[in-house]
Amino acid sequence: MKLTPPKARRRRTRPKSPLHPVDEWRWLENIDDPATLAYLKAENAYFKKVMQPKKKLRDQIYQELKSRIAEDDSSVPEKDDDYWYYSRYKKGYQYPLYCRKLKTLEAPEKIYLDHNKLAGDHNFCELGFVDISRDHRLVAYGIDMEGDERYTIRVKDIQSGRTLKDRIEGASSCFEWKSSEEFFYVKLDEHDRPLEVYYHRLGTKQDQDILVYKEEDPGFFVGLDASESDEFVFIVSHGYDANELRAHRVSEPGYSFQLIEARKSGHEYEVSHRGDEFFILTNWEAENFRLVRTPIHSPGLSSWRDIQGHQPDILLEGLVVFRDYYILAERTNGLPRLRLQLMDQSEPVFISMDEEAYDLSAYSGRDFASPTFRYWASTPRLPSCLYEYDVSIHDKTLLKQRRIPDPGFDPNNYVVKRVWAPGHDGVQIPVTLLYHKNFGPDQPRPILLHAYGSYGETMDAGFSSYRLTLVDRGYIYALAHVRGGMDMGRRWYLDGKLDKKWNTFHDYIAICEQLIEQGITRKGWIVGEGGSAGGMLMGVVVNERPDLFLGIVASVPFVDVLNTMLDDSLPLTRLEYHEWGNPNDPADYARIRSYSPYENVKKQPYPAMLVTAGLHDKRVLYWEAAKWVAKLRHSKTDKNLLLFRTEISAGHGGASGRYDALKELADELCFIVQLRDQLPRD
Repeated sequence: MKLTPPKARRRRTRPKSPLHPVDEWRWLENIDDPATLAYLKAENAYFKKVMQPKKKLRDQIYQELKSRIAEDDSSVPEKDDDYWYYSRYKKGYQYPLYCRKLKTLEAPEKIYLDHNKLAGDHNFCELGFVDISRDHRLVAYGIDMEGDERYTIRVKDIQSGRTLKDRIEGASSCFEWKSSEEFFYVKLDEHDRPLEVYYHRLGTKQDQDILVYKEEDPGFFVGLDASESDEFVFIVSHGYDANELRAHRVSEPGYSFQLIEARKSGHEYEVSHRGDEFFILTNWEAENFRLVRTPIHSPGLSSWRDIQGHQPDILLEGLVVFRDYYILAERTNGLPRLRLQLMDQSEPVFISMDEEAYDLSAYSGRDFASPTFRYWASTPRLPSCLYEYDVSIHDKTLLKQRRIPDPGFDPNNYVVKRVWAPGHDGVQIPVTLLYHKNFGPDQPRPILLHAYGSYGETMDAGFSSYRLTLVDRGYIYALAHVRGGMDMGRRWYLDGKLDKKWNTFHDYIAICEQLIEQGITRKGWIVGEGGSAGGMLMGVVVNERPDLFLGIVASVPFVDVLNTMLDDSLPLTRLEYHEWGNPNDPADYARIRSYSPYENVKKQPYPAMLVTAGLHDKRVLYWEAAKWVAKLRHSKTDKNLLLFRTEISAGHGGASGRYDALKELADELCFIVQLRDQLPRD
């Protein structure tokens, strides 16, 4: 039966301002217009009808995905004072249980928070944080039942199981205890911007809370953090190219915060604490960051003294400080490593992996004085391993490897390879490949090419079991480490933003062309995949070079860039001037308009496409994808499939429950697999 896709009608409306282009689908921005919701539901119904004949394949993929998760999984317990804390899942349940045991792991289990009971019959339930009080008596959590990332803070007495009357509405996911009777939180304004930090004492109402700090610059958001020592709470005011921190020692009375170093354009820093000093990771006069120390009583720039100076070929990505040592997360030649340094400044120890591509990360844990620390390691073919490293003997112990229950899984069936592609300007761009040993690149294969390329986010090559569904069926999975991320250092990011943003798009296209030229794939055999800003990348490259692609998957795509950046009432717009530019400036306007996917839809053939959105998404509003799809349906000259699915009960991250998330993923993988079925068989 021939199915006819829905078509959103065109309405010619007056532009919002002289800078706004004519927008015939602007009416879709009004969710209160019954026609808008009707259109979204019509697209969802069309999606279901088109996918119905593939139900058997979709169900098979879902069962594959489920077979690769340990349905009764549990985290490794971690000691904090007299308690061992961990979380675990029960088979058949969507959400985790938060648990602890007193003194020994043989003690009876206490479930102090059940996410499943909090969710009840709701289709969506996300916890932004779960935080134990300093005396271990209470647990605070932030709960979001819609997906709009506006959290309600509640506090529960663990022993009695009673939920306290305290109720904080409209909060972000940032929260820090001051004592077991007081905490700090961040409140969202009417535009969903986190701009205010409040102090709350248990037993009082929200309207009695004290405003501790208010950010006056809408180009900055505020957050909260705590030192690894647990002695300080930090207020972090951050933009995309600068930040500043204020510190409060929790043992001191009141709620005043001391400025560490005032914001300066282009200056980013993060702070840790030990003894009478702050340790600061900073890019001041150090593009790839350096590590300094400064006295607590006079923490400003003039007092900073180098611990580890700037190295142009090594990016310092993160810092974890313990009482007797610290760990620097470094990146060199596009690969991560951990630098363990004792406080006595003896020779460092480096932790890395003997693999072509991998992911590696340390975390602070609950015990500042611990002689051991934990870190995660994985590769695209090896599931995540949690190690505990003993600093005194320089030896590691494997605590846990992610369990893949599927008896057919064997990591030796897969190959990880790193290749390089020359960019349009001669820059060499790294690409990570994952493929089955029986479907190697000795002959052309279809490729799923994933990329992001914005905000300095790095695409580390860790394990993700969903990729096996594709590589087992003859796909090569590839990560494109394009400029705009920090995969090759901070300069890699700076060369992929603002007036150099086109480098991101050129890099992706250059990778496609190189993979074709090397015979790894063929023209028209590439499926492009990206979400959010990565969805914008998909929108640009499919406008520019649709001939390269077999298909496109764009999740919650940021595709209406020009109109969004012209609307400073939206939550992120002013913050993101530093990433994309301010379109009120003529040069920025021209550049953004030159690539904004919605503005550059053409009357040309497009490959098969799957686009997804979340109705409650406050980062990339649903109407960006809706308008883009409506315009594509009007303009494209082919008969290739264009599917659009809006999650009515979710936001930017999609479904909150683990089984629901697998069902969404199964739909997307089914779409990609059936594209593979259209190609000639080997």
